[in-house]
Amino acid sequence: MAHRGVSVPEKNDGGIVVALVLLIAMLCTVFFSAIVLYASADIAITKDQKEKTVRARRIARLLSGWANIGNAVVHALLIVMLVSDTKRFKVFFPDEAEMPAGPIGLLVLNALVGLKSLKGGGIILALGWNSFIALAGSFIPIVWPKFIDVGIATWPYLAIFLWLGIYAFESAAFFFSVVAFTLKDAHVVKED
Repeated sequence: MAHRGVSVPEKNDGGIVVALVLLIAMLCTVFFSAIVLYASADIAITKDQKEKTVRARRIARLLSGWANIGNAVVHALLIVMLVSDTKRFKVFFPDEAEMPAGPIGLLVLNALVGLKSLKGGGIILALGWNSFIALAGSFIPIVWPKFIDVGIATWPYLAIFLWLGIYAFESAAFFFSVVAFTLKDAHVVKED
């Protein structure tokens, strides 16, 4: 039963299955890219292999850092979307449309973690933050479960697009920070 004055969002048309397939395809692409990068480096290395392995760790660290920066940018776009048309988006995001403190916090934290990674450090910080985001987003009902159950069917397409962008960057940041961390001992040279 709808209340007067409250607009009930219409259901989006049939792109739900396509969007879910694209979500899984993106996740698989990032996951397997991380595995390929990890597999391209030898953990216990000879002196001749050292350069290749250190390069793989650097690439993983940079990809993780840029993914965190990308996540911050998408959160900035989400904030602009929310505050530019508060009345429209209050139906979908009642707390965030009035005061987007959550998205602002995520923007700042992702930017800081990303910058630390890009400057050459923060592998443990990136792994911890990105692991927390991956787990919390999966299990907190207002994040990914809400998006799958409600958002993809009823939110405006711009909100869905930004949410998928967040998903892509969070996934990439997580997988590549795992690779960068697991290659942390790549500088250790194996005795022949």
